[in-house]
Amino acid sequence: MKTVKNLLFACHCLALLFSGLAWADSAEKEIKITDPSKVVIIVNRDSNDIAFMDIDTNKIIGSVFLGKNVNPHMAMMSRDGRWVVTGGTRANKAYIIDVATLTLVKEIPVDFAPEHLAFSPDGRYYYQGNPDGDSVSVIDMASLTEIKRIHGFAEPLNITFTPDGTKAYVGNYGAHWVGVIDVTRHELLKKIHVGTVPEIAALDPERYLSEIKGISHVAMSNDGRYLYAADGDLGIVSVIDSREDKVIKVIRVGADPWRAYMSHDGRYAVVANNGDETVSFIDTEKNEVVATLESGPDMMGINFASHKAFVISSSSGFLYVYDMETLKPAGRIKIGLNLQIETATTDTAAHKLYLASSTDHSIYVIDGATEEVVRVPDVGLYPWGTHILDSKDNYCH
Repeated sequence: MKTVKNLLFACHCLALLFSGLAWADSAEKEIKITDPSKVVIIVNRDSNDIAFMDIDTNKIIGSVFLGKNVNPHMAMMSRDGRWVVTGGTRANKAYIIDVATLTLVKEIPVDFAPEHLAFSPDGRYYYQGNPDGDSVSVIDMASLTEIKRIHGFAEPLNITFTPDGTKAYVGNYGAHWVGVIDVTRHELLKKIHVGTVPEIAALDPERYLSEIKGISHVAMSNDGRYLYAADGDLGIVSVIDSREDKVIKVIRVGADPWRAYMSHDGRYAVVANNGDETVSFIDTEKNEVVATLESGPDMMGINFASHKAFVISSSSGFLYVYDMETLKPAGRIKIGLNLQIETATTDTAAHKLYLASSTDHSIYVIDGATEEVVRVPDVGLYPWGTHILDSKDNYCH
């Protein structure tokens, strides 16, 4: 698969050099990245750019400035390594970057405050969630245009496609249901309610649920059969059968669960519970909690490497470490004092983590086996997140 991707990307690079495509003027651009799998993408919110760092040297190759007051939120690379896309929260636009030449090739107006996003498995469509507009923008990657805007959501955050690309599941943070999109028609097909809202809140939702903490993300099992939707207000994870699009089990976890993160082997869905600062380990074969362990405040992400889980406690400056074989605590890693650490991605070998630290404008590279930490400073202003092609730990807040 990697050989095929490299061949595809090499063909793209040659096309950029010799095809003379007018819209990109790529024949006149210098090829800066020949292997897209060897870079870390860094989202810099305050400097309004996307930076590209060489994995082998930890050196910044270059960055793409998006414009003033863009405030990019999340970035993702297409599976063929050709494009990087991001949404500008303040600009209400989607941005398309050519990876080989590090060129901004298109700005696309979308709805309000675009944040989380996803590519369809075949790379044809880029779905951009617009939480303040309660919509999802459908961007066609052949024409680089928004071809449809799907309405009817409630603060849509993360988007998860089925492996065959026929459906997409949308977490609604402003509600207690998962939206199901028919990708062939780009239509909201169904709402899957994950649990029962407390009766008093159902009677007067404006008073009792004025700040709803619903579903930020829908995690998918490795085979694509089951979905795990954590609901912050209800303190549950609902298991959804993707064949029938219905809840088959409701699992009680800790208070204010942010989301579930799937271990690489698919054995566990690990849930960060910010309300009581615990982590719940759900056995995906039994669909029940098999361990609940103490953790830290403001958990924004969980990564897996070297048979361990690394839980990011954003406001404390620590990573909490857990042994995935014994499901026991395995210590903490101190990143620094008075830091706001954000989210991380893991390399494809599951050896190293690349953690964004916004307040000191750095990336911290953590060796999963030795837990050695290396700081890469001055990557941009307020780095918000990272991304590596084909990583199993690509996510956002």
